Amino acid sequence: MKTVMITGGTDGIGRALGLDRLDRGDHVVIVGTNRDKGESFLADAQRKGARDRADFIQADLELIDENNRLVAELEARLDRLDLLVLGARFQRVRRTETADGLESNFALSYLSRFMLSHGLRSLLDRTDDPVVLNFGGAGGFGAPQWDDLQQRKRYHFIAAMIHAGTLNALLAVDLVGRYPGSRTRYVNNFPGTVATSFAGDYHDDPVVAGQIAMLRRTAKPIAAALTEITPFLEAPGPGRITAVSEGRAIPLDPAVSSPADATRLYQYTREVLSTRDEVSQR
Repeated sequence: MKTVMITGGTDGIGRALGLDRLDRGDHVVIVGTNRDKGESFLADAQRKGARDRADFIQADLELIDENNRLVAELEARLDRLDLLVLGARFQRVRRTETADGLESNFALSYLSRFMLSHGLRSLLDRTDDPVVLNFGGAGGFGAPQWDDLQQRKRYHFIAAMIHAGTLNALLAVDLVGRYPGSRTRYVNNFPGTVATSFAGDYHDDPVVAGQIAMLRRTAKPIAAALTEITPFLEAPGPGRITAVSEGRAIPLDPAVSSPADATRLYQYTREVLSTRDEVSQR
């Protein structure tokens, strides 16, 4: 029995992956903001006869303190972690800052993944073939916007989502280089446009809301996206980093695989977290 933790596990691909892992006999912990959706997942686990292997933790991962709390809770609950799935996402048409003063896509779709990847490393290292699956994108969209990492100058909600994927590609490069003795494999995945709930705030833009409604009806089925990614979780690739785009392994994009750039982003991220710590202590 493997132990699996899934952020964004109350909906979409994350939920489907969680139920699939329960069918395989694994222990699954899902994390999400919506308690009703979490309880619905647990009810499905009960119907499968797997309620004793299913847990739900409510957390708002846009917030730094909530990520720290989640790491501490998982370290107290678990003795190991075989598969860490980073899938939480929430799109906003208009640029929004979190209570920590960070652009919301940066906070949820990159910074949370950074904190959990680093914070749960000791649990991952306690198993034979640990895997981090990051639904942040495969990193094939060019270099980071170093002069505007918080998207203050030219925000567009799709561009901000793509940019977070670029940062996640560098996150993988830095982790592998920073911990050469670790066995953890890192899989960055771009699943394509999938018929999930498209969680987000689109209501003040009727054109975008209409487009999202159409995508919910016409995009790739969740089951297809799950089938595409599952093989990469089971079989080690040629290296510790695998980039996957719609079920196909692709070469690492040179624009987001530079160790120097990965270190630069790591240092920027540590500065963000240090500044937040200094503010909270005042």
